[in-house]
Amino acid sequence: MKKTHIALLAVAAAGTVVAGAVVAAGIVVLTAKREVSLYSCGSGKPVEFVLASGSEYLIVNPSNDWSRNSFLVSKETASIPRNWLYLGIPISSVNADGFSLVASQARPFIKSLSFDAKARTLVINYGVQNKQSETLTCKPSRDLVRVQAAANNVPVEYLLNRNSAVPFLNPSLGQRDFNIALYNVVKSKNHSTYAIYQLLSGMPGAQLKGQEGLIMADAKRELVKQNSSQISIWEFGGTYRYSWEYANEQNEANINAGNWCRSQNTTALSEYTTNGYRVESSSPEVRSTNGWVKQDYPDGRFSGYVKYQAQCDGTLYSLLKEGSVDNEIENSLDYYD
Repeated sequence: MKKTHIALLAVAAAGTVVAGAVVAAGIVVLTAKREVSLYSCGSGKPVEFVLASGSEYLIVNPSNDWSRNSFLVSKETASIPRNWLYLGIPISSVNADGFSLVASQARPFIKSLSFDAKARTLVINYGVQNKQSETLTCKPSRDLVRVQAAANNVPVEYLLNRNSAVPFLNPSLGQRDFNIALYNVVKSKNHSTYAIYQLLSGMPGAQLKGQEGLIMADAKRELVKQNSSQISIWEFGGTYRYSWEYANEQNEANINAGNWCRSQNTTALSEYTTNGYRVESSSPEVRSTNGWVKQDYPDGRFSGYVKYQAQCDGTLYSLLKEGSVDNEIENSLDYYD
């Protein structure tokens, strides 16, 4: 019995040691931090800096001081607002070794963009005809302070505050303390309206305090206005008046004047309304040649030309296509034409 008792004590002691080691290992894992590495890919390039932290990345372009300039690449957050993605390009894959973005639209400006964290290279494939793909070599950089100060869309603090090696221990978008901390970073920066709206609207309404609800609503109105399209078109009503120079040219002047009036129609109203535009206002408007127009006749008729004047009856329409908070066409070739 004594030997058995000694054996049990030994086993218990060993178990305590193992359990202690497991607990210690667990503490090490839970307290482990992931570092943020900054890479410079070249000033003025489509991607100037890449920040890497575990399997999350930020793209920041400090030289861009005219619009949003910082973007998130991550699959650790449930959903990323469209304009927090680089040019709105969907994330194809992302892990600690790098990431890949692949455009989904038919005519993209950039077809794909990929970053290799080990080789520190960034490859851009364009959708522009005859524009060659571009490979950027990204070098380690110590310019974090400048990058942090410049980022006006997704704050660098997003990565700095999500520094646990265990993803579920990191603060998440939607949590008031985290969203407000990021909001306080960007709220005074130029071109941060999108970030302000997303950070405030990303919390349940009951969590908004003081003026936050009004600030969010103002940001939304500004974004919708920015992304809306307003145009004016003139539509020929079918009637017109004309003048001619010589009696034998009256019929020819009539034909030419009618053709001129019809040519003032660039696009039919119905083409706009079927594409999401609505009529904001309309008013009668007469369009005129404002003097004589000379129509040449290379075959020599009418001594080589006919002069005419035209006054065309029509309607001027003001059309509006209301946008959303997102710019949905910023990676479209049409956006750059």
